[in-house]
Amino acid sequence: MESAGIAEEDDDEEALVGSPRKRKKKPIVVYDIVYSPSYRVPVLYLTLKHAPGANIYELLVPVSHQPQMQNTGLSGSLSLTDHPVTGLPVYFVHPCRTAEAMAAVRGVSSEGPIEYLMLWFGLVGSSVGLAVPVALAEALRR
Repeated sequence: MESAGIAEEDDDEEALVGSPRKRKKKPIVVYDIVYSPSYRVPVLYLTLKHAPGANIYELLVPVSHQPQMQNTGLSGSLSLTDHPVTGLPVYFVHPCRTAEAMAAVRGVSSEGPIEYLMLWFGLVGSSVGLAVPVALAEALRR
């Protein structure tokens, strides 16, 4: 029904009412792995996007890993540093005990680089929510 040239609003339930709300962006974590010649192990760097003021331990570290991550070193296993490639500030999993932990897991076996990285992902990556998809791990075993 129209009256004086003004159309009645229709009852479209899917119509936008007012201005659309800005959707809150979910945090994104960018993981970089860079080999450290001084520690002689891969080092995991993490960049958080869309997470201002987020507590990295609460956001990324599984509850089962939090005590050991927070109690290692002066400020925990996660620290801030400059990214070795970009120069931007990032978090990183401190590598000081990586070689020792890898030796304990590997024992005396000597596997190749792929097997080493799969173990490294399990040890270091799992502490901050990074894992190799099962399908990829299975494909790499062949």
